[in-house]
Amino acid sequence: MKNLLVGMAIAVACFYPIDTIAAPVVRVIKQTQANGESATLQTINVWNGHGVSISFYKVGETIQRVWLDDPSQILIDTDGCLEGIDQNCQNNSAGLIHLRRIKKVNIPGLPQTPSTLLTIITQTSSGERKVYSFRVAINNGKPQYSQVVIKNDVAVEQQKVFIPQFQPLVNTFKTTRNIKNGIAVAIQNKWINSNDQLHQRLEQLINYLQQGDELSIAAEKASVSMELVNKLISVGTNSQN
Repeated sequence: MKNLLVGMAIAVACFYPIDTIAAPVVRVIKQTQANGESATLQTINVWNGHGVSISFYKVGETIQRVWLDDPSQILIDTDGCLEGIDQNCQNNSAGLIHLRRIKKVNIPGLPQTPSTLLTIITQTSSGERKVYSFRVAINNGKPQYSQVVIKNDVAVEQQKVFIPQFQPLVNTFKTTRNIKNGIAVAIQNKWINSNDQLHQRLEQLINYLQQGDELSIAAEKASVSMELVNKLISVGTNSQN
């Protein structure tokens, strides 16, 4: 009978795993929830004997600096060199922070609080810096996750898709034609020499316009002032009347 009860207990354990095995490992926080004007202060819990990692791998950002307002109960470690934590760090390379709870250390001047503020400065591959703030709280309950992943918002990514803006073809054709007519009048009146550098820059301006550049951009790329461009357009328009 005793052996039968032991066998039933083992069978139940196999078919119904304990909660800690089935508990989720990863908690996802969208980037806009923790960064930017619409962000709200996210709470990250740390449990006894159960550290929590904050990963920026998904967003491809490198951690630059970290501040923990109350370090009396939490230790910070990273997966790479980090200025302010590692000595002689020449190039920040951390993409993940690990938080671990320790027995409280009495630090003179620090108030007794159940949570503290964690501030993280990151940098994107393009050099843009971002600020993330989290409330780190001590929790004595059952661990709920072991990793916090910062993930891009799909909607935000879609908004960043670049859509080139081109001048309507009709307006571009008219503008180019008027500039050409203005150049022809200027050469005829000997205001411009067809062999000098100014004429070459004007030809570059026309070429940029025909490639689809806006007038102001084409003028800047060709190193031609908008004052001269407007004058040529005016002269070229009047020559057709």
